[in-house]
Amino acid sequence: MTSKRSQIEMVGLVVIVLLITVGMLFLATFALKSDPHKKIFTRKGLSYSTLSALMKATVETNADCVPQYQGLESPQIGKDIIDDCARYHDTDGYSQYRCRGPVSGERLHSCDFLHEMMSYLLNQTLGSWNKNYEFHSQLIVFQETTPQDLIEPVIAGGGCPKYKERDASGLFPINTDAGLVENVLYLCD
Repeated sequence: MTSKRSQIEMVGLVVIVLLITVGMLFLATFALKSDPHKKIFTRKGLSYSTLSALMKATVETNADCVPQYQGLESPQIGKDIIDDCARYHDTDGYSQYRCRGPVSGERLHSCDFLHEMMSYLLNQTLGSWNKNYEFHSQLIVFQETTPQDLIEPVIAGGGCPKYKERDASGLFPINTDAGLVENVLYLCD
């Protein structure tokens, strides 16, 4: 009788140990699993703040940009450079600002400068953190229905195609005489 009782106690202990082991396994799985909502919030915040900072950045007139007209102040990327690019993107080399590219070192049309500057700044920030990103700047002419790329998209790390988990900065619209320019930065893992 005592041996049967001992066997039942042993089986009970084994069941308890198995339940504790399974419970610890679930606990470890949930503890190690990252929270997807936190990653989404972080990506959205990072993409928004990065694009916001880039749009507010200015270029020194006396060192980097030569305005075609006297009296123009240091151009802001999200205001002056994009507006100038939208106005003169179809012209053969004319723009109000001739800015020195951070990579080429040459004075460039505002659209070429915008592309080179955005590539450089995004590479210095998001690229140094090994983030994949895409920057798009599109001009929507009021009479036309399809937007056209103002500059070639800036893509790093394979970009952020729609099938990847990606988040956007939201649209940064800029109203210009040429139409509405929509800027967006996509960020993905």
